[in-house]
Amino acid sequence: MKIINFDNFHEDLMQTIDGNGQIVMDSIVWGAQTLKDDFTVLITRDKAALLQLDVKDAWKPASDDFNSKQAIDVRSRYATFKEADIDLEITLSQIKEVYQTYLGWIKAPGRTLIEVSDNPFELYFLNHIIAAHFEFIRLNTAWNGVYNAAGSGAGSLADGFITMFTAGRGVGGDIAAANVFEGTALTAANAYDQFNGIAELVKDVRPKMLLKELEVKCSLQSYDLYRKNRRVLFKEHVGPADRPETLDDFSNMKFRVDPGLAGKDTIAITPKKNLLFVCNADPGQYRLSIVKDVKSWRLSIRASLGFDYATPDELFLNDLVV
Repeated sequence: MKIINFDNFHEDLMQTIDGNGQIVMDSIVWGAQTLKDDFTVLITRDKAALLQLDVKDAWKPASDDFNSKQAIDVRSRYATFKEADIDLEITLSQIKEVYQTYLGWIKAPGRTLIEVSDNPFELYFLNHIIAAHFEFIRLNTAWNGVYNAAGSGAGSLADGFITMFTAGRGVGGDIAAANVFEGTALTAANAYDQFNGIAELVKDVRPKMLLKELEVKCSLQSYDLYRKNRRVLFKEHVGPADRPETLDDFSNMKFRVDPGLAGKDTIAITPKKNLLFVCNADPGQYRLSIVKDVKSWRLSIRASLGFDYATPDELFLNDLVV
């Protein structure tokens, strides 16, 4: 069996990306696709509007009077990014392990020659590292992140939704009090009413949202409390195996159990497009450096990314966002 020589791996990797921040950005976006089932992945520039604003209906029968109407239906937020690093020390044995995975990928049934030529090992390796680190982002940043420039770990690289919701509900925040349900800790005796209480706010404050598909973001614990409470309330019709996909009285509101909310009572009802993972559209904000050491390689990847909600007007939640 031929022994693969990785002595020049650092040079081969840099030659593959050719110092091009676009390739690193593409790898970040590729890794972010693991988030797309739960959030909208958006590539945009810094300070760009995160939502295409809706124009309100200002038509009326012709008359001699001028009665102006408010033009915009929702308020938009603007994209801001945090710079984040992945700093790793990688041994030769670890590189070889990834290479064995790469060989398996090449030999997969139906793999075309074009796919293989477009994905040399060095690029596959970069994507493998970045994709693996998005698991940390998914669990530790999306909801729980608190930006800390001096910190380490995915929980420090950007603010998560809970941090942003807390700021949005505070003094000077953009989340209206009418969008927040004053709930209490969820129990098997009150969870059904509390989920419905947030849904009722949607109906009262923005009834047109009842015409679009909404997601009910919650933890598995909160969902199970809802199920238990539902069985007690409707014991003649609901059994322990029932797992509702939507709220009983709001068929456009689908449950989305989120692993990032594990152990929390936070509930948020909003369109999927409103919760975003954003990547900076400027490839100059992305870079990769790799240096060969005595027995390892030191790899540093710089990214520009963040989480945000596009508009506070289409976000409804309970006040248990801690």
